[in-house]
Amino acid sequence: MALTPNVILTQFPGGNRKTFKKKGIVMIQVYYQVTLDSFGQPYLDAEEQLIAQGPAATLFLQEQIGKTQGLPRLITQVILELIAGNGDFKAALAYLVQAEQRAAATALLSPPPEAVAEYLVRHFGDRVGMLFGVYLLKLHPIWPDWKTLAATLYLGRVSGTISADPLIAFISATTNNHHRTIAVQSLVAVGDAAVLQKVEAELKSSDIPRSALNQAADQIREKLEAHA
Repeated sequence: MALTPNVILTQFPGGNRKTFKKKGIVMIQVYYQVTLDSFGQPYLDAEEQLIAQGPAATLFLQEQIGKTQGLPRLITQVILELIAGNGDFKAALAYLVQAEQRAAATALLSPPPEAVAEYLVRHFGDRVGMLFGVYLLKLHPIWPDWKTLAATLYLGRVSGTISADPLIAFISATTNNHHRTIAVQSLVAVGDAAVLQKVEAELKSSDIPRSALNQAADQIREKLEAHA
């Protein structure tokens, strides 16, 4: 569903068309909030609108960097890079399209996630970690299985400084047990003392049972003890 003024007014009933027409910054604020709160196509629609706003959105988002932390900050950074035309982001996303097209013409039908993750590590290192962290969390409801798994595996091979927050959020958000298991493995793979601190903070932030995150925390502790 595209983010037209009518849709935005439905989601934010306190707004009015006159305000949105008079102050473009209000629209940018609304689209930005949608990127923080939504998943799937609504997220993509809001991201597209922010990119289309160009310099005006850049100024607004740069102001938000100093006001945010964790996932909101990561999302803000990714959108800023997309507006700026980050070449690595473009190349990595183009590779996914090409890989899917090539695989569709073979007996595989879809790209092997392990091969995709390996390609991303080999050709981009950590440089697209932010992008795939945000996209894994935000787009997994509409992504095909291979793409979700490829992103999860890739995040297990980059710096935990980049991948910990989105992996933790994804483990809590996904309803797919296999995806959650792979995400836990990736989180443990990048686990260090700082990552363990993030996991423990997430566990304390809610009364909801988090068995997968508890499992990840236990395995990271064992890993750290083994290397002590």
